[in-house]
This record gives sequence, structure tokens and C-alpha cells, in this order.
Amino acid sequence: MFNRSNFADADAGPDEADFVIVGAPFDATTSFRPGTRDGPGAVRRASYNFETYVHRHRIDFRDINVADLGDLDLGADPAYARETIQESFAFIPGGATPIFIGGEHSITPPIVAEVARRRRGESCADKGGIGVIVLDAHLDLRDEYGGTKYSHACASGEILQTDGVAGYASIGIRSGDLKEYILAEERGISYYTSDEVRERGIEAVLNDALAAVGCDEIYLSIDFDGIDPSYAPGVGNPEPFGLSSWDVRRIVEKVAPKAVGLDVCEIAPAFDGGQTAALGAKLIREFIAAKAAAKM
Repeated sequence: MFNRSNFADADAGPDEADFVIVGAPFDATTSFRPGTRDGPGAVRRASYNFETYVHRHRIDFRDINVADLGDLDLGADPAYARETIQESFAFIPGGATPIFIGGEHSITPPIVAEVARRRRGESCADKGGIGVIVLDAHLDLRDEYGGTKYSHACASGEILQTDGVAGYASIGIRSGDLKEYILAEERGISYYTSDEVRERGIEAVLNDALAAVGCDEIYLSIDFDGIDPSYAPGVGNPEPFGLSSWDVRRIVEKVAPKAVGLDVCEIAPAFDGGQTAALGAKLIREFIAAKAAAKM
């Protein structure tokens, strides 16, 4: 099921790991620029650029148990990819925090479904599930796109219908079909535009998003097109006027202590000089360090 290659400092075995990294190199439903299948490899290579010590959190990666299971073989069929992603959780210990590197955003709904299934009854007891925060330029609320309901353009819509998801919010929105915006308003779906982040500041917006989600355990999904192309040009669907890398780091460090999973997706390394993959690797390390520091 797995093709092995390691994220830097991910030297632990899965049974002893507090964090387990999995590559999900899938981009069969991409709608503009292909190549996100190469994201996991590029992010892993970039991870070797960084020191083991994270001064911001006073954490050394040599003191953290991180495992990397390698890349899943996901084929080209979205339904098969979804099934394979869900089956991969058999290799991730229940006490470990899963971190998936995509691939396109269609990898996220099956991950969320499995995390929610594991956490059901253990978090948000009064509401019955976990919360999900998505960073994205797009609403992704379509029922189907390109002939499949498993398209990356349907990711958030599918998450909202997932058993065990009790709260949801997206940050960085600046693109979508008119019908998606109408649907979001009619259903009261919590989303925050990148314009709002610029005007009000990331702290205020993030606090509102966390309140809207209303859960103590949160899954965080980072679609890299949520980030402005000046910081992350190597993505499948670049959208100007997005979040800054500083905004995203703040979200990561604030959400990480209560996070039950993370994915970084939509990194297409062929379209830049490596800076987007470097940012992806750095944010994964910030996530691990912030969560590990919170336990100390």
C-alpha cells in the first residue's frame, strides 16, 4: 500500500509515534494545472532544509516521535483513492495524530471521515463530533464537478455531510460559483474571506471561526491555494489576494494544540522554484512543534 520515503526527522516506528505522516499523491480531478501528485515528494525533500530545533516553540524534533509511512498508491480512480486513504488508517495508531501530504483537495473528505469515526463519542459530546477548519481560496461546495462527486471542487461540501463532523468553518475564501455562495448563505455555512482577514486581522477572524466551529477537537485542512500566490505560487488553482504565510502560521500554531489531524494539499511543485513545498514542510513542522509544546 505504501511506497517509502521519509520526511526529515520522522525516524520513529508507527507504533511509538505521536505523529504519523502519510503521502497522498493524487490529482486525477484537477481542473486547471495538474501536478499535485508530486507534492508529497517535494515537501519531503524540502523538509531536510530545516534545523531540528524550533526556537519559537522550544521544541527539538529529536525529542518528538514522528513516523512517515511513505506514499499511498492511489491510482487514477477517485473512488479507489478514497477507499485506499480510508484503509490506510489501519496502519495509523489511534493515539497518533495523522498528517497527510497531498495531492489535490479531494484527499481530505475521506481523511476527515476516518478521523471523525475514530473520535466519535470522544469529543464535542454534546454535539456528536469533531470540528473542521479549512483554509482555501474556494468554497468547494459543488455536488459534482468534472463528472464525479469526489472532485477537489466538492471537498467542503462532502465534509459538511460527513457523519461525526459537528462544526465547520473555512478561511481565505475568494472564489466560487454563484450557486455556491447562495448555498452557503442559505445553509449558514461559516466562511471568512481573505478580504475580511486583511481588514480585521487574522486573530479576530480565527477567533470567530473557532467559535463558529464550537468544538474542542479540530481537524485542520490547508489547501495551499488559500495562500496568496506571492507566498505559494506552486499550486493547481492559484488565486491572487489570499492569505499570507504569517496568517497561516498563526492559524496552525493556535489550532495545533486541539488538532486531531492535518493535511496540506494542492502543492504543485512544477510551477515554482520550490518555495511552496518549503512552506508546506515548514508549516507541518510548526504544527508538530506547536502541538508537542502544548503537551509539555
